[in-house]
Amino acid sequence: MNAEIIAVGSELLTPYRMDTNSLYLTEQLNLLGVDVLFKSIVGDDLRRLVAAAQHALFRSDIVVFSGGLGPTEDDLTREAVAEALGVPLHRDPEIVRALEQRFAARGWKMTPNNSKQADIIEGATVLPNPNGTAPGQWLNGQFDGREHIIILLPGPPHEMKALFGSSPFRSANMDRVRDIAAFDDLADNFAPWWQYWWHLISHFRATCCAIIPTVLCATRCGFI
Repeated sequence: MNAEIIAVGSELLTPYRMDTNSLYLTEQLNLLGVDVLFKSIVGDDLRRLVAAAQHALFRSDIVVFSGGLGPTEDDLTREAVAEALGVPLHRDPEIVRALEQRFAARGWKMTPNNSKQADIIEGATVLPNPNGTAPGQWLNGQFDGREHIIILLPGPPHEMKALFGSSPFRSANMDRVRDIAAFDDLADNFAPWWQYWWHLISHFRATCCAIIPTVLCATRCGFI
């Protein structure tokens, strides 16, 4: 099983911010037996994000997005992934209420743009964010006839690490990744034996196809 990490945010394309999330995610995925084959940084542009998501889904089993889940108009990861998958977003009223309560507990009035963080991709599992307002999202299933896991994580490192490394998240989701990766390893180990026997059978078949007509011809002609 392989993975691709897409870090989202135009600030990461400047000389002033570094993408440290990808290093952490690579380490954690490797510990689960998952090889990270591609990493990329994409700015806050919907068309480019959609293209990056589509390309990643074409070539990778697991696609992890980091960033772009905030309340501003240039936080576009949810919209891009939904468009790449061809599924709608829906606003979760329970998440909206939780956001309002979070703001109220601090004596603040929540501005309308914060409700955007409650937009959930159809079919996704919500990953609660213990250190921030933007929840993560998890999707797994068949997309374009191929099994994929798609993970959306918040960009701030302390939020991303707490969410990705949380016990409920690991037990509910990453154990599935480990099981699938172990099955892939078994299939890879079995492949050489299967290829050997297939080659042997093919060789035997080709030999029979060459010898049998000759024997039949010799029999009919009285040589045998």
